[in-house]
Amino acid sequence: MRIGLDCPNWSPDQSPEPMTSLLAPIDPSASVRDRILDVAQMLFADHGYAGASTRAIALAAGVNLAQLHYYFGSKRDLFRAAYLRGAEQVTAARRKALEGAKATWPDGRVPLDVLVRAFVTPFMLNGKTPEGRATMRMHARLNTEPDDISKEVLSTVYDDTTLAYVEAFRPVLPHLPPEVLYWRLYFMMGAYRYTLLRSGRLEMMSGGVCDSGDFDMAVEQILPFLCAGLSAPAPAEPAPPIPVRD
Repeated sequence: MRIGLDCPNWSPDQSPEPMTSLLAPIDPSASVRDRILDVAQMLFADHGYAGASTRAIALAAGVNLAQLHYYFGSKRDLFRAAYLRGAEQVTAARRKALEGAKATWPDGRVPLDVLVRAFVTPFMLNGKTPEGRATMRMHARLNTEPDDISKEVLSTVYDDTTLAYVEAFRPVLPHLPPEVLYWRLYFMMGAYRYTLLRSGRLEMMSGGVCDSGDFDMAVEQILPFLCAGLSAPAPAEPAPPIPVRD
């Protein structure tokens, strides 16, 4: 008889037959749900949504497929839960930092460097923990995941907090038209996300002097760069094209 949802005596916390893990040994004291999430984060980070099967995740977590589907339903639901597990720590830290800055500068004019640090640091320093690194690798892969999944995850996790920061940046950069501000914040996001990819280009250019895995140094280097770009004068209106005579 199959062990699963069709078995009346089955419990979701019932241990399956021993299975060989494809990853590091799992924590036997962790709950079934946490074991599944631990493995799902790592496999989705390493292989992406399409490359990590629910069967492989269940095997590595030491559970059966019925247990996995009991807790998370579909593969899509599991992917979303695995990403949110780490990413929600980033948004919580961002919200807390923004609230603290607003309390310190109640007139709404938070210094630009404080605002940029509050937005960037939680995301970048999240990569210092194993769970955070897995979340960042999943984030880096979102551009190659199915478009609907990528948009759903990003919107669920980041939209509210990002829009709160957009409003906080407006009075700090009053010389920028709204569309210029949006572009610059978009470029800022691209800069710190690329930094976390650890592509090896920094090590190549520096001959090994610089380490892209030094996240504390990365934060200190990127902050003045971002502040300078955000505060630069708005670009001039493009000149009208010169008519060409035949």
